[in-house]
Amino acid sequence: MVAKLNIVIVEDNDDLRTLTCQVLEREGHRVTGLTCAEELEDAAGGKTADIFLIDINLPGEDGLSLSQRLRKAHPQVGIVMITARTDIDDKVIGYESGADFYLTKPIAFEELTAIIRSYARKLHSATADQDKHEQQLILDMLDVTGVAGTTRLTANEAMLLKAFSRAPSGRLETWQIAEMLNVELDDTMRNSIKVRIARLRKKLVDVGAEGLVIEAIRSIGYQLLVPVELV
Repeated sequence: MVAKLNIVIVEDNDDLRTLTCQVLEREGHRVTGLTCAEELEDAAGGKTADIFLIDINLPGEDGLSLSQRLRKAHPQVGIVMITARTDIDDKVIGYESGADFYLTKPIAFEELTAIIRSYARKLHSATADQDKHEQQLILDMLDVTGVAGTTRLTANEAMLLKAFSRAPSGRLETWQIAEMLNVELDDTMRNSIKVRIARLRKKLVDVGAEGLVIEAIRSIGYQLLVPVELV
């Protein structure tokens, strides 16, 4: 499912602005229509849009200046420039002013919605990558570090965490864990392994790992569910 965006349209043509808002709202996006750049600060309400659709020929501050200002303040924001200017030199100026996309009037709404969907997918992917990076743990010898700090592992805990991180899908069977610990796998040792995993799980949570972290797989073993970087 494509992510829904906060979109601001700055267009002084009432009919075009209204129609564009309707088209994008039908796609599920949250859309704000403005007639000029000067309305932007009051309309924003302290929030930053994900993407701006900007007409070049605006009353007051023109679209090129607005695009430059937005790009400087919000380097990652999406900017679609909309204009009747079709010369290649005008397009170059538009891109140099900060535009990601340059559409000429009359707008082909199929192309516009395709652009928005493409940008939404990239934004969703970038957010997912960032979340994954923020959850990543770093194991350095016996020290494991996350967003909430660093804690010291025992030698066996560090060995297990390293093995989990290197195992296919982060999964280790119980017998493999027993072999690494150099113990016989009986009911008593199964319970001991369960306790060891619980202690390791708690330490990972303490340094900022979120969710289940290490999942017990019935009758098989355990699976590490957070990324770990080995240094």
